[in-house]
Amino acid sequence: MEHKEAVTPVEAIAKRVKEARSRKGLTAQELADKLRSGGLPWDRGTVTKLETGRRQNVSVVELLALARALDVAPIHLLVPLEDGGSYLVTPNEPVKVARARYWIRGLVPLGRTDVRIYKTEVPAAELRAWDPEKENEDGQQEHQAAPER
Repeated sequence: MEHKEAVTPVEAIAKRVKEARSRKGLTAQELADKLRSGGLPWDRGTVTKLETGRRQNVSVVELLALARALDVAPIHLLVPLEDGGSYLVTPNEPVKVARARYWIRGLVPLGRTDVRIYKTEVPAAELRAWDPEKENEDGQQEHQAAPER
């Protein structure tokens, strides 16, 4: 996979924020107001800079606040919704978009990962939720329902 065609995390976030904001019928100012009320001191200009690619970084705190303000899961801002194409999980490592989504969810490791170590870094409650008998069409295990609040 070539780097030139792979989308970066910030590019994905910028595009997805604009799409989600538009879908909700929010202006950039209204999104900025929601972010500010949630504790993130953004203004309309910051939202616009992100959406137009003039802002080249987004912190984890900002990503979570954006997801909360837009009523979406953080992964749906972080990674494109379309499975085609590739995504840069590191500056030098493009992977298929679908693979990136599985990895970010903690469902599958990326290449050259020690699977034994990967699977030990899971909270016990989540590990018990796996059903080893169920696999989806990609050969990946399916996860049972998430716990209630």
